[in-house]
Amino acid sequence: MEEIYVSEVMTKNVTACSPDTAIKDVIKILSRNSISSLIITENDEPVGIITERDLVAIMEEMLNDIARDHLPIVHFMTSPTLTIHSHITLREAVRFAIDKNIRHLPVVDQNNKLIGLLTQTNMVRSLSYIVFTLTRKSS
Repeated sequence: MEEIYVSEVMTKNVTACSPDTAIKDVIKILSRNSISSLIITENDEPVGIITERDLVAIMEEMLNDIARDHLPIVHFMTSPTLTIHSHITLREAVRFAIDKNIRHLPVVDQNNKLIGLLTQTNMVRSLSYIVFTLTRKSS
């Protein structure tokens, strides 16, 4: 079976923001774009990530201190963010994601510039297609 590479299945148009974006604006970006993560970049390089999981913890904190909604996302993001390169195989990317227990992997080029995002959804869709294709061939 031919290998599938991250570049073939990643999301290419990644929504990102700067570290000084207010948390309330980050929530609006996620909601309006119906996305589950946002990559934080400086000079097109990923420096952090904020996910739905992070937002649950943030919201719990903000219940006690509502003034925090104006703080920049740099105070809440996961950093440094783990990244992968587009030339690795889907198999390697999935193993890395499982080993690190993460569902969103920013994809960078050789200059560490953000070029895509491999999400849990991308992985499941691709692996489902492989399984479906293999079972059809064997029937």
